[in-house]
Amino acid sequence: MLESKNESLMVNPQVVVSQVREAHGFYGENKVDERYELMALDVLRRYVSKEGVAHEPEPLFGAALYIVTRHPWSHPNPLTKTEFAAKLRMKESSLEWYTESIVDKLGFVILRDKGQLPFYIDSDGTIANVLNSVVRTSVNEEVVRSIVKGSVVSPHELAERIVDRLCSVVKIIPPVFEQDLYAHVEKRIEEESKRLLQELGVHRPLR
Repeated sequence: MLESKNESLMVNPQVVVSQVREAHGFYGENKVDERYELMALDVLRRYVSKEGVAHEPEPLFGAALYIVTRHPWSHPNPLTKTEFAAKLRMKESSLEWYTESIVDKLGFVILRDKGQLPFYIDSDGTIANVLNSVVRTSVNEEVVRSIVKGSVVSPHELAERIVDRLCSVVKIIPPVFEQDLYAHVEKRIEEESKRLLQELGVHRPLR
């Protein structure tokens, strides 16, 4: 569905600009709210810069819009992918393909509510930046504690603390996503602790 590009540098900036302008026209025709349009256009710009021009541009435009309208702060948002595709008069399968591709290539995190509807965290967005900062600070403190005291809290307990802080104290993510968020935070704790311990020349992970 995309022209093959070995490196993002091969994508001509004018091609990216052209596709963003084409998407702007599409969103205008479909009377998309400006705040969502700008978010979707930025996602589109980043994606096309990495992957090249879409042979099916409208489903790509739809997928970028679908993702940004399903931000965790939009919960509850009961609109299904089937309904969203119908509103934009496109095939659900094409919308699904581009949605999965954007999530994969741009590193979006998927959280699901109790009805298993997806919501997306942008890896370059505010939520991800706060989450990564909290995880990094928390792991740094625990690694230092392990150095001076020889004992640390378990990653499980640390993840619980971080999720509680994000959902109940900072309130940057609705509590409905606690379960999925916990799994993501545990993974980030593992990655961050491994990185820091290697940097310090220590080979004992948090346990």
